[in-house]
Amino acid sequence: MPTSPRLPQVWSLLSLRGTRTLLSPPRYRILVGLIGLGYAFAAMLVGGMMYIPSSPLREGWFFYVYPSGPGPSWAYPTILAGSPYFQVDLPILSGILMTLSAAGIGLGMSLGVLLGIRLLRRHREGLLGPTAFGSVAGLTPAMIGLVTLGACCSTTAAATAGISLVAQSTGTSPAEALANAWYLGVFQVVVVYVALIAQEQLLRVYGFLVGSSTLGPPTPGAGSPAHPPLGWKGAGSTVLRMALIAAGLTWSLAMFTDWFTTAPARASAAVWLGWAFQHQVPGILAVLVALFPAGSLAFWAKLSRGRSALAIRVILVISGLALVAWMPTPLIGSGAAALGNELLGFGHFPGGWGAVAPPALRIVGLSLRWAFQFGLLGVFAVAMGISPKAALKPLLHSSGARPETLTPTVAREPARMLTEGG
Repeated sequence: MPTSPRLPQVWSLLSLRGTRTLLSPPRYRILVGLIGLGYAFAAMLVGGMMYIPSSPLREGWFFYVYPSGPGPSWAYPTILAGSPYFQVDLPILSGILMTLSAAGIGLGMSLGVLLGIRLLRRHREGLLGPTAFGSVAGLTPAMIGLVTLGACCSTTAAATAGISLVAQSTGTSPAEALANAWYLGVFQVVVVYVALIAQEQLLRVYGFLVGSSTLGPPTPGAGSPAHPPLGWKGAGSTVLRMALIAAGLTWSLAMFTDWFTTAPARASAAVWLGWAFQHQVPGILAVLVALFPAGSLAFWAKLSRGRSALAIRVILVISGLALVAWMPTPLIGSGAAALGNELLGFGHFPGGWGAVAPPALRIVGLSLRWAFQFGLLGVFAVAMGISPKAALKPLLHSSGARPETLTPTVAREPARMLTEGG
């Protein structure tokens, strides 16, 4: 996708320029607004922030702003407003997070509608498969938002599917998540935004297939992705990238659940190292390489000749082993625990062996935690540390790029590949 010389490729991606360009006509702007408002209205109802009585109440119109109160600090300032026909209890922070989520949902669903319309117009041109795939992917942010509906502002629905999903995926309980509703909002905003970035990347590969004048076909030459095949390899690569994004994102955000009981300002250096090595390094690595496999490969091709390459690869191996292997007892005291420690704890082995009780999750949630957040992320981080090219190769089948296309010239352009290589 062409960009202005003043607009770097990375900023173009992060600002969702392709999505916003496609939705720039007035009719689609109106659609984005309507969907966003509808989502915000539904979220407030499901989350308990808005109450609509079955019959008009006797109270008149009122509007109050409470700067503080008996509740948690993140819940203030809060707005209390209403009339005989509705009442709203809106913490400012929750309102901001809900607005951001609603905007993302509006963009995602509107793009899905746009691609669906173009699919109907172009179904006779032999582009049904890729365009249908793009249309479904355009709805991904909407589906994520609807699953977690109300999570960003819920004050009463502790048993809703959205809160339970967030709690299960981050190793906490619905009650703890509900007591820290700021985290639910942050979780939803981050997940929806990452889904929109993934959607933007898809537009850069398939945009020309939907007849967009702003998303032309890739320009032949270094750094330009070809149309990726949609065979078994492409499907498996897509599934692997989705698994890495989901596991990496939820595991990175799970670090903040530790803040429910450990204030970050009072955490020791050992605890911060554990958060960095066990959560952020493998989590952020998985998300970045899944979103930008070709760009990651170009980056490593250049880094392999630098002095810092060995240090980074050692960090990745240590970080991966800290997840998938076993942690000695002294390190467990700082809050760190690996897959081996939780398996020992699940089997009720003594604490002297390094056993750590796993979170009180259902067996399905616990299995997913061990298989993806510990197993997949740990193994992938170790593989990246040992051989980045081999670890990234399976991810390239759904991006159109191939390792053999990364010539030394391409390797000197990691920023360009980051945004153009899938």
